[in-house]
Amino acid sequence: MAEWTAEDGSVIHYETHGEGTKPVLLLLPGLLGAIESQWRPFIKPLVADYQVVLMDLRGHGRSTNQAKTLDPETMMYDVSGLLDALKVPTVHIAGYSLGGYLGLMLALKEPRRVTTLLMHATKFYWTPEAAAKMHQQLDPDVMAKKVTAYAEQLAQEHGARHWRILVRQAADMVSYMVTNGVSERMAAHTQCPVLVSVGDRDELVPVNEALRLARLFNQGELIVLPGVRHPLQTVRAVPLLPMMHAFHRI
Repeated sequence: MAEWTAEDGSVIHYETHGEGTKPVLLLLPGLLGAIESQWRPFIKPLVADYQVVLMDLRGHGRSTNQAKTLDPETMMYDVSGLLDALKVPTVHIAGYSLGGYLGLMLALKEPRRVTTLLMHATKFYWTPEAAAKMHQQLDPDVMAKKVTAYAEQLAQEHGARHWRILVRQAADMVSYMVTNGVSERMAAHTQCPVLVSVGDRDELVPVNEALRLARLFNQGELIVLPGVRHPLQTVRAVPLLPMMHAFHRI
């Protein structure tokens, strides 16, 4: 297990796979996700062409969070700081859900560092209504009663004592993003190629929203995956892996 410590003392768990001489591909998980439950099935096929780096976001999985809240800016700085520590000057990023959002933030902050960006199932448009609905769903007491299996998974991945705190922090962060998130005008300044990917059955990100997002970018593309819902576990290796190989080689 490898660790890097952020300026505030938060310990970020990460993994590297493959040869250091190859281009670096950073795989970022989504909100309430972790290395163990997201992206791991894709590592082996990707290391043939990339050095693959994965990380647990602060407060998630084996990473800690010394702050009292979660906010996307701090999480983005964690990504940047880890890449600095690993001495990675340029990187390809594939981010699922929140991971794609953080990748976009990094591409805007450090345009020379991010070579390509894949945003899969990333919710970009947060209206007050959508955030309020998500805030209600992210109630750990309700989750423990109504989606017991998922609550047990969260407890296993993030800790039996911590997962409820993490869920409440995640709910507050969603509300924060309504007024403090990346705007369309800001996103339009993205310099690297961006591939927006979404499932045609995604419960959180409608296809029309994904298309609207893709059209913001000067080098934006959209791919719709058939039969795929929001959870990353519903994505099949084909066509995602061939798509990733072709896109990140741009």
